[in-house]
Amino acid sequence: MEKIIYKTSDNVELNGILETNKSDTCIIMCHGIRSGKEEHGNFTKLAQLLNKNNIDSFRFDFRGHGENSSDFSSVSIKGEINDLEASIELISQKNYKNIILLGASFGGGIISLIDFQKYYLVKGLILWYPAIVYSETELFCKANLNKAIKQGFLETQSIKNGKKYIFSKELMLQTQIYNPYDALLNNNLPKLFIHGNNDKDVDYKSIEKCARESLNSELIIIENGTHGFFDNQEHLNKVLNKTLKYINKRKSCE
Repeated sequence: MEKIIYKTSDNVELNGILETNKSDTCIIMCHGIRSGKEEHGNFTKLAQLLNKNNIDSFRFDFRGHGENSSDFSSVSIKGEINDLEASIELISQKNYKNIILLGASFGGGIISLIDFQKYYLVKGLILWYPAIVYSETELFCKANLNKAIKQGFLETQSIKNGKKYIFSKELMLQTQIYNPYDALLNNNLPKLFIHGNNDKDVDYKSIEKCARESLNSELIIIENGTHGFFDNQEHLNKVLNKTLKYINKRKSCE
């Protein structure tokens, strides 16, 4: 395990963890909003599973999250795109033949918005319970957008840790500008969607529709699965194993 500190194009210092077995493939993991590079333990477990199967992985904290020193109020979609691009560039310098991006929740939307013409080593996307239609999520619904416009910010609280987080007006308005759903429809890369049909935070129906309409897409619905699968170890184990199987399949195709 190697801890790495690096900087974005707009001079934000990031930190990440590279788990390596000298594989030719690396999975870059992008966590959800109000989370961190461990994704409440989900990424930690995936990294361990990948390591046992000789697949490298890199997980990092987006700005304003985890060990990052930036204030959470600085979080924006544009900023997270910069963070991910810096991470791809970092991993691209380490002689990998294949990079696969994995995004969870809000991170699923972020991996959809990258300009992939710049990153030829990225060979596929994995989207866990992704937020790809912001207006259809609990956090970024129209009522919360209107609150942010009126107040200049939106105060939220995480169910996982009880902490309060301030969503900036800029972040809320950017959800009206960026469209991960359409970006995925226009993306030819292989894609795997994994979603629970009892997710109250991100409606699975738009995920189902996107997987059906976009090229090179596979969809796995976890029956009765909730957002993050945090309440059911059996569901999470299924997600981890399906993810590993998909990665191995992608490797064999290269």
